[in-house]
Amino acid sequence: MVGLNRGRYTVQKDGSWRLYTHQLPGWQMLGTVQRGMEIGALALSPAGIYAKINAGAVCSLDQRKVVAAITASS
Repeated sequence: MVGLNRGRYTVQKDGSWRLYTHQLPGWQMLGTVQRGMEIGALALSPAGIYAKINAGAVCSLDQRKVVAAITASS
């Protein structure tokens, strides 16, 4: 059986993003993002793309899901 929260993002604004990466030039660090057991720093690229960063590895996220999670965390 598939869980109802499969693929759902959870955002913590002003979360401890420094646990997962360092400040990247030109990027806006927003907090943390979690999907299932995966967690990392939530960042906004200079091009306006939301991404999860872990130890310098950047992974773009589903933009609609991130916006929904940010809205829900407000």
